[in-house]
Amino acid sequence: MTSPFDSKISGPARDPFAQGRPASIFIGRKASARRAVDPDVRALLREYLEDLHNGTGTRLLEELGLCQGDVRVDVAVVNGELSGYEIKSPSDTLARFPNQCRIYSKVVDRAWLVAPEKALEKSVAPEWWGMIAVFEVGDRLALRVLRPAQLNPKRDPISIAKLLWRDEALEVLRGAGRARGVMTKSRKVIWKRLIESVALDDLRAAVRAALKRRPEMIDLCQRR
Repeated sequence: MTSPFDSKISGPARDPFAQGRPASIFIGRKASARRAVDPDVRALLREYLEDLHNGTGTRLLEELGLCQGDVRVDVAVVNGELSGYEIKSPSDTLARFPNQCRIYSKVVDRAWLVAPEKALEKSVAPEWWGMIAVFEVGDRLALRVLRPAQLNPKRDPISIAKLLWRDEALEVLRGAGRARGVMTKSRKVIWKRLIESVALDDLRAAVRAALKRRPEMIDLCQRR
């Protein structure tokens, strides 16, 4: 695997072959004096993603539960696709990654592992997963894209449907004219009806729309 130090570092830079893909190198101020931990990497990743998607209507969500909370996406990016970023700081291990990788791979359109280079080498992530190296440059923490993420070749419709709250799922079914008979049923029955009645691309679009509204919905519920 290419080392993050193979190209000269001179601040945020665009990969010459990226053509709109993520910046090759992104450098920010290190948040803690000791070894970088999750909040340090998470803050830098958010800064990078906000810069990358500025003005595009993209929504960033943290701790997005997948498969009813079996796994949580550290940072999810919602726009025309759903991308998930799993963070492993220099203080973390890869003990939970195999299960996290399995669940991410059921749901997201693109997945990224953000970790020190040695952890990336040990991760055995699928080839379609993107990889972002975390490293230090003097007193700064930096990110470098080593491998762009590709589209997930095999998403699981029921796992995608489970991202929807019950009311959101029923709204999708009403829009498809398929809500009759399940309005008072369990979420399991509603999700099953969804994947039987709605094309996968339409379901994915409905999920993304719901996730984009989610922060406002949570805020509204908290005010009641």
